[in-house]
Amino acid sequence: MYLFHFLTTSRLGRRTILLSFTIVDNILLVLYVICAELSPLVDGFKYGCLVLLVSYAFVYGSGVGPISWFISSELVPQKYRSITQSTCYSLNTIIVVILTFSILPLYSVVGTYAFLILYSIPSTISIFILYFYLPETKGREIHEIVAELRGKTKSS
Repeated sequence: MYLFHFLTTSRLGRRTILLSFTIVDNILLVLYVICAELSPLVDGFKYGCLVLLVSYAFVYGSGVGPISWFISSELVPQKYRSITQSTCYSLNTIIVVILTFSILPLYSVVGTYAFLILYSIPSTISIFILYFYLPETKGREIHEIVAELRGKTKSS
């Protein structure tokens, strides 16, 4: 897994991997919801749910998961890295707690559509935001990235 991640990140770049793997994860999640909703009608769809869930975990673990933890430190000057990482980790923890306590009550009301509401819709919104605002960090110095984020230069 680590070798795969290293090889793809060094070739494709962090922005490309983050966006493409997030899109794939979103598609897998939507397909999971479809299979889960249709599994009472077609018994074989329960196996589709299993395959989609394992695929989701693989794609997340090989792209979105690792990159999302270190890309924030590549977007800010050195003196702000620790506070940026701390803030990102804190916000992530708060969101995880909120989602953890929200998923079961919402699932009992709307079923598997709860995954779309709590995960897929926010993820789709994030994809658009990242597409327009996230610069590629591969092979670039921090000062170049910060200058681009401030609107002083165009991406390479």
